[in-house]
Amino acid sequence: MKNFKKISIVFIIIIVILLIVVIWASIASETTTDIRNKALAEIKYFESKIIYMFNALNNIEFENYQISVEDINEKSKKSSQSKNDSSGGESSEESSGDSSSSEEGSGESENNSQNGEEQKENKEYSLNAKGVLTNDEQINWDYIKKEAEILENSISSLMLDLYEISQNNNEIINFNNDYDSLLIQLKNEDKQKTLEALNKIYSYIPIFVGYCNEGEQNNIIISTKQSIYNAYTILDNADWELVTKYIQEASDKFSELLTNINVENKNQYSINKCYILLNGLKNAAKVQDKEIFLIKYKNLLEDLNSL
Repeated sequence: MKNFKKISIVFIIIIVILLIVVIWASIASETTTDIRNKALAEIKYFESKIIYMFNALNNIEFENYQISVEDINEKSKKSSQSKNDSSGGESSEESSGDSSSSEEGSGESENNSQNGEEQKENKEYSLNAKGVLTNDEQINWDYIKKEAEILENSISSLMLDLYEISQNNNEIINFNNDYDSLLIQLKNEDKQKTLEALNKIYSYIPIFVGYCNEGEQNNIIISTKQSIYNAYTILDNADWELVTKYIQEASDKFSELLTNINVENKNQYSINKCYILLNGLKNAAKVQDKEIFLIKYKNLLEDLNSL
């Protein structure tokens, strides 16, 4: 009987220990999943900003139209008023002089009430078409610098989450150092070196996405974009042989989405379209025309970002 009681106690203790281990493992797994999801959201935000800076160096905007606001020329109003004054002449001055005392108070109130309306009337809104062939070649460095500074503030949060889920802290440290190098190139306003620094930064994104276990399809898309940016970075060097090599590399990577049955192709139509656009980008590299390449690049990246 005593032996039976001892065995029962030991058995209960073992069960309790196992339950504690299972509960702890479940909590740890959920915590890790939450961190991975948070890190993935931060990486995607970071990627979108890096892509924006890439595009801004060639004045590329994914939006086809841009709203602009301009002040209406006040001279046109003044000129029309001066014509009325000259035609009205002295009679208008006399009539205004007679009624000035009676309308002084009401005139001030009317002016105050009309200020808001005049401010609205003095604004002219227009919708301007945006395209690669019509873009201004001048780079808006100030705006890119501001975006880079804003993005730098979010790096610390991303780094902490990556430390929790990564197995190689050296890559995270190198990433932080390379971002500092990017800020230096932006400060110097060196386009080619800034492109190279951005491309170096983007090369970490496939690695960090791998930490998050996002899935094979997303890994292939990110890897494809990395090869595209390898080509995009050297456009100004006119090394079209190397550009073509990188685009072919991107095409080979992306084709895995068409042949790999293990990947869930929920957006098969969009995937097929991207593959066609990717082949178009390859043909643009053979034409060896930068503007044509950028047009194809813009259309392809818009669709790739939507997958």
